[in-house]
Amino acid sequence: MSVNSPRGTADIYGEYIKYRDFIISTARELFDIFNFEEIITPAFEYTEVFSRSIGESTDIVHKEMYTFPDRKGRSLTLRPEGTAPVVRSVVEKKMLVPENIPLKLFYIGNMFRYERPQKGRMREFWQLGVEALGSSSTILDAEIIWLLNEIFKRLGFKNLILKINTIGCSKCRNNYIKIFREYIEPRLDYLCADCQRRFKVNPLRIFDCKIKSCKKIVSEGPKIKDYLCKNCSKHFKELISIISDLSINYTISDDLVRGFDYYTGIIFEMASNDLNSAQNALGGGGRYDNLLADFNGPDMPAVGFAVGMDRTALLMRQLGIKYTDIRNKPKSYIISLSEDAGPYIIDVLKQLRNSNIACDIDYSTSGIGSALKKAGKKGFSTALIIGEEEVKNDIITVKDLKSFKQYKVKKNNLVKEVLRITGADQNE
Repeated sequence: MSVNSPRGTADIYGEYIKYRDFIISTARELFDIFNFEEIITPAFEYTEVFSRSIGESTDIVHKEMYTFPDRKGRSLTLRPEGTAPVVRSVVEKKMLVPENIPLKLFYIGNMFRYERPQKGRMREFWQLGVEALGSSSTILDAEIIWLLNEIFKRLGFKNLILKINTIGCSKCRNNYIKIFREYIEPRLDYLCADCQRRFKVNPLRIFDCKIKSCKKIVSEGPKIKDYLCKNCSKHFKELISIISDLSINYTISDDLVRGFDYYTGIIFEMASNDLNSAQNALGGGGRYDNLLADFNGPDMPAVGFAVGMDRTALLMRQLGIKYTDIRNKPKSYIISLSEDAGPYIIDVLKQLRNSNIACDIDYSTSGIGSALKKAGKKGFSTALIIGEEEVKNDIITVKDLKSFKQYKVKKNNLVKEVLRITGADQNE
């Protein structure tokens, strides 16, 4: 039987796992520094969670959701994004009590969208994201953007640009939509079929179109920043000032709208200028001040972002950005030169693993040269060579795979010596 993985999915292994772990560990460290706590939601929800929050007129709900009935006929959907499930959970579990505000949560998980697979875009993909709920503070907005920028800085990106815009509150946005409709209507025949449908349901979705002719018409139209109410304009100017103080490289992008209906006010994307394609966005988000109330929760504001882990790893590889083991823990590869060394090797493994030192055994019989080469390729920091002489004298030959220096150490001092040789003792 020959069975392949479904189109738009990927097996994650080898070097990709190293990049993925590096992205997650870097983000987790920053989530702790910025005082966010983890939340894990189900991989599927009742379809209404997404159709009502993301918006019936969006491409995601209209074309891309994996929706199916369960055995009782209830409509379920594999989550296409992370914000709506978090908000559903926060409301259902009544987490927004005064002592928790702002409630700062992060998530890491797989998402599902039925899209045309292409480089950096899959039908099953991985995201990490944050949600800060309960406060309308401009400083909180800046903190969220700061955190997003800091993740990519620590991953090793150099040429980052923050694209930022505001779509205003419901009052100024409704006024703008009326003006935008008046601009688009005489040009409707020049828009694609999808945009003609969007015009009837939600004209702002026209901003999502990637077709050049549609983008040109939008770019020449009225700008929402010129129709903001006093409060929205003040909030946006204050945020831009704080972002400047944080030395974050940004540009105000009039055409940025984001693809979900729940956004209000500030919206943003982090992009890489080193990626010369339409798929240069690494992550983004914004405010969604009405979503909690839409889920019958408290009428409180919220802000967040999501990061595409697959696209981030892909771009890191393209740009030659290497993952690093921020824990800098040693890994030892045991090479046996004696058929009778089994009990001795087990004792060595117990010592190492009880001291949280990663280790493995070379089970091949291809010789010490190839075993050392294999250890180096697999990222081990030391090779522990055990032969008849070592067993007889209760010692171990330790080879540093970076300097290629070799040491004879007593077995009962092995852990201490491995830490010293690799420099890991200085990180304790």
